[in-house]
Amino acid sequence: MISASLINDRSTTAWVIVAAYFAGAAAAFWASGAARKRERQFWIGTALLLTFLGFNKELDLQTFLTETARKLAHYEGWYDQRRLVQGLFLLLLAAGLIVAIIALARRLRRSPLPVKSAALGIALLFAFVVMRAGSFHHIDRWVTVNIGGLRRAGGLSSRVLR
Repeated sequence: MISASLINDRSTTAWVIVAAYFAGAAAAFWASGAARKRERQFWIGTALLLTFLGFNKELDLQTFLTETARKLAHYEGWYDQRRLVQGLFLLLLAAGLIVAIIALARRLRRSPLPVKSAALGIALLFAFVVMRAGSFHHIDRWVTVNIGGLRRAGGLSSRVLR
């Protein structure tokens, strides 16, 4: 049983997003049953990724990572250089994502269009989630706007999209 103190966002919208992640994971797992070996691995990987994102949405694992890094930065004495470290971290994540997308594209080059479309959607979703998980102020400025004093990101509150 998950402790209520571990659950970060108890809003209805957050639970709908979690349910959507798990529904997507179930659909991907179901699709793996009828797929060829190469596509089956993709669908199982997609199911695992969506399951992870669903758990992360409620357990807020990126906040744990950020807090741990912040404490380490203070302890090790490099907190004043954190922007450089954050930037390097994002560059490494972006480079890893690009390599993963290229590898996935090569692996699925002979796959049917629905598989390629799903791979593109997952790549875009993961890219957005990785950028939001960074939650660095200079990145937040790129993906959020203020409307009437309320922070908005992609049409939903920035609290919902992390």
